[in-house]
Amino acid sequence: MGWLNTEIRGTDELVIKIPNTQLADIRTSNRSRAKFSQVKQYLHFKYDDLDKIPSLVNEIRDEIVASCPKVIKDGSRPFYVKWVDFDRDHVKVLVDCRLRNPPSGEKYYEARQGILEAIARAVRREKIDFALPTEVVFRK
Repeated sequence: MGWLNTEIRGTDELVIKIPNTQLADIRTSNRSRAKFSQVKQYLHFKYDDLDKIPSLVNEIRDEIVASCPKVIKDGSRPFYVKWVDFDRDHVKVLVDCRLRNPPSGEKYYEARQGILEAIARAVRREKIDFALPTEVVFRK
């Protein structure tokens, strides 16, 4: 932080200069000092598999607990795997995990990939397909 400007280096290594008069009026946070991070995914499944969704939710939760050691599971931070919505062409499941890693860097992305792999294993075991986005086109 200088007298007139503050220089901020982003994760892409670009340096941005911001006048200090603008910084006084905005809320800032320094994620590089965070000790915890979050992985939040919305998963979409077909209505054909509606009866399998409750067991899938349990399977995803159990797989993440068993295979992702960086996920905080002791209740001190949120950890959700929930069926959250009916949408036009799919049902929606939320996976929301907190990690004992800062929100950037190699360890974060390794833990994130581990969570995604755990989700994929659980979905494969339940023999469920993800819903693909659909679009209806009306022709005249």
